[in-house]
Amino acid sequence: MNAQIIQIRDEFNAPHNLEQQGNRCLRITTLDSYERCKELVYEERDGYTNWVNHILESCHNLQAIDEFRVRFDLDESYTDDIDGWVRFAFERKVKRFELFLSPDEEGGPYYTKECYPLSLQVFHSPQISSNISLTSLILNHVNVSDQVVEYLISNSPFLERLCVVGSESLIDLRVAGPSLSLKYVEIIFCGYLESVQLNAVNLSSFKYVGFKIEISFVNIPNLVELYIGGDQLESFSRELPDLVSTSFSQLQKLVLRPNSRVMKKTARIKIPLLSQLKQLELHVKVDSTADSLLDYSTALIKSCPSLDRFALELRCFEPFKRRKVKRPKNYPHHSLKLVEVTGFLGQTVDIEFCRYLIENAIMLEKIIINPCFLFYKGTAYGILYVEVEKAARERAEQFRSKYCLGDKLVIV
Repeated sequence: MNAQIIQIRDEFNAPHNLEQQGNRCLRITTLDSYERCKELVYEERDGYTNWVNHILESCHNLQAIDEFRVRFDLDESYTDDIDGWVRFAFERKVKRFELFLSPDEEGGPYYTKECYPLSLQVFHSPQISSNISLTSLILNHVNVSDQVVEYLISNSPFLERLCVVGSESLIDLRVAGPSLSLKYVEIIFCGYLESVQLNAVNLSSFKYVGFKIEISFVNIPNLVELYIGGDQLESFSRELPDLVSTSFSQLQKLVLRPNSRVMKKTARIKIPLLSQLKQLELHVKVDSTADSLLDYSTALIKSCPSLDRFALELRCFEPFKRRKVKRPKNYPHHSLKLVEVTGFLGQTVDIEFCRYLIENAIMLEKIIINPCFLFYKGTAYGILYVEVEKAARERAEQFRSKYCLGDKLVIV
């Protein structure tokens, strides 16, 4: 029998996609329209859970599931329903499993509700094999404990991706084991987390955003991508010299999420040589002066002689104060070819930054400037920034003639 695709829509405007071949379900996905859900969430949670239960009852003959995704704002009062969904998926050897129960489309921090608790008892079913078929596990605003995560890691020999966001039950997490297949680990906004131990030989990418914790990088010879943000960044900056010599010599991509306070506090820390780094990204929340951004970013760039791509995303939530433009000493960079600046406002902070890179990136092939303020894009507040964006585009255009950039400058 050829694979068939069935789409079912209910009052949530939420498509249910099912690809089926005989009794084997290749993929099952529940999705929703976030804008619609925001309006209906409090009055329609019962309707949504009943709808999902009805869908799963109609699929009781399925023998295997390739992908199971639920995205809706649900809390602990729906524990019995969600437990049933988890059992349904794992009894059918699900490969890619996602519970996205955040009220925020971006899945950011949100602690005004009690999250659904995923317990070990859910997996105590005779139909759930101890050899779990997971390749990807994403839990957003699910209270999952160290024991549950470590149980799933140790019993999922094919698990390559682990993402936990907004769990208040995660305390001391060990990602360790000689035969782990894990390649990508993300731990974000887990408010009570105290420590993470990474001992995974196949791990290639690690992302942590949140409060300061203890992170042990024990055995990660293949780690090439690292993302650090939140309060952790300050201590990470101080530990970086030792980490480079022991764990990070092979890093090729580094993403940092500093704010003005962190940049000022770490300004005098000597940054070690990151000889293999090809890509560097800064997602920066700046204050009204942002006088530490240029020093912070240029110090990083100088430490990356093989850097090929640099990206800067700016977020400012208050008007910039006028100040004197900085002119740091020129330091030619011979590898940097692509520069991207998002959130460009045409103020002192981003003008001095762009000018420095244009003047010092000898091999520069393209500089992409996007004045769009991503944080407010698509929201009602975005209308307020129309004139700001227009002025920023005009200022960005001045770079073209002043530095004879021609097609090298792309204004999005």
